[in-house]
Parts: sequence; structure tokens; C-alpha cells
Amino acid sequence: MQIPWKLKSFLFHVIDVVDGSRLLYFAQKNLTRRSRLEIFDTEKYWLFHKANLEKLERPRVLEFGAGKNLAQNIFLNSTARHQTVVDLFPMFDADLANTAAKAIEAKTASAYFEISSVDDLSRYNISYIAPYDISQADFPDNSFDCCISTNTLEHIPRDSIIAIFTMMRRLLRNNGLISAAIDYSDHYSHTDRRIGPLEFLRYSDTEYYQYNHKSHFQNRLRHRDFEGIFKDLGYVILLSEPLEMAEPPSYIAPAFDASIPTTFATRGLFLLRNEK
Repeated sequence: MQIPWKLKSFLFHVIDVVDGSRLLYFAQKNLTRRSRLEIFDTEKYWLFHKANLEKLERPRVLEFGAGKNLAQNIFLNSTARHQTVVDLFPMFDADLANTAAKAIEAKTASAYFEISSVDDLSRYNISYIAPYDISQADFPDNSFDCCISTNTLEHIPRDSIIAIFTMMRRLLRNNGLISAAIDYSDHYSHTDRRIGPLEFLRYSDTEYYQYNHKSHFQNRLRHRDFEGIFKDLGYVILLSEPLEMAEPPSYIAPAFDASIPTTFATRGLFLLRNEK
């Protein structure tokens, strides 16, 4: 479904004002159907995470911001000993998860277990906890061997990212890994082909504030910004790979460094090691 981006921004503003998160989830599932399209949209990142998990022996995995269908977690079931999945807001949808499980079973010949409620996730060695703020986690030290994240970090404010990855230093064991895929593109361009994937780089923070809503927040951090955050927090960066460079808009706001090629990456992969 194609929606003019400024109209979409206005609709997100209305959702924020009336606290219409349930209406948003309903629309994504039944009207735009974007929730259903996501099942295999990020499969290449599943394989990236799987390869990183295989560097460890049946790891205990943590994921924050997993979304509605938990397709990635179902796919990774055979690679992880157990997965703890947390969301800041309850988003899990049993119908979408069951659809994902069937699709994954058909494509990979893996075991299928019906998912009719959050309790059924235990059949896939998954625990789902929401609402849960991972930056305030009460898990014991060294609870996990690995953390995975797909297309979530671009939606979190910078200060919160720092708080989360500071917490990860405690939650991950020594030499534990963080496997992260980040979408740096302007998400309004996903449903409006008239704008480019980096359209939002033309706006200052003040100008973009009117389009950046709680229900559709984008931090606009670039690949180098994330590199700096991870280094400052003491992580060893094993892999830092900017992907899918795009043509920038004709004007770039001064807040973004146009002299750095990775400013124009629309995707990025990271593999971090937690050395204590």
C-alpha cells in the first residue's frame, strides 16, 4: 500500500494523540498487511544471526524488540538453547506467529508446533516477556551468551541505546556476542515511492521533529554513530559492515556528514564481542 509520507506522518500524530497503538496494530495486520509481509522480508538477517549463533555452543539468547510474529526466533529455535524475547510494549500476535511457524516449517522442513497463545512459545524454547524495559533488566549477571537485534535499533533514541548496551555489558557473559542488523533508511519511503530512502537527511532535528512520532520514531543515526557508541562502551567490534548505499537527496542537513560515505548506507550489520 502506497501512502504519501506526510499524510502517513499526520496519521501517526493522530495515533499518538489518541493513544491508538491497538488501532495501529490492527491496521498493520488487516489493512496494510505489513505485519504479514514481514515473515520472510528479513530472512537474510536470520541467516546472519544464525551464523553468529553457531560460533557459540547452543547459546542462551536474548532479543529485545522482536515484534509481533517472532518469526526470526522460531527460525533460530534449532540453533539456540533458549531464547528470551522482550518488548517494551506487548506486541506478540499468536495468529501471526502461527502463520510464521507454518511458513518456516514448509520452507525449512523444521518441526511445526501450533501456536495459539504465548504459552505455546515454550515448544520453541522461547520465553516472551512484555512490557519489559531491557535497559532496566533484572536478569542476573552473565545470563546470556548472545543478544540479537533486527531492524529495532533505528527506532530507539540515542540515550536509550546507550543505556541498553550498557546493560548488555552486565547481562552477557565474558566473550558473549551481539549480532545486530540495523535499517538506516527513511521508513516513510517504504510506503511512498516518490521519496528516496534517505529523504529524511535533508531535515535538521528541529525540522524533522514534526514528522517524528512516538508511534513511528526514527533516530536517523548513521553507521558511524553506532560504531562510536559501541566503541565508547567497550565492545570489541568484530564486524562493522555498511550495506546498500543510496543516492542522497539534493540537500543534506549540516547535522549529517556528507563527506563520510557510510552516511548514505541504508542498512548495516554489526557483530560485537563483550570482553569483561
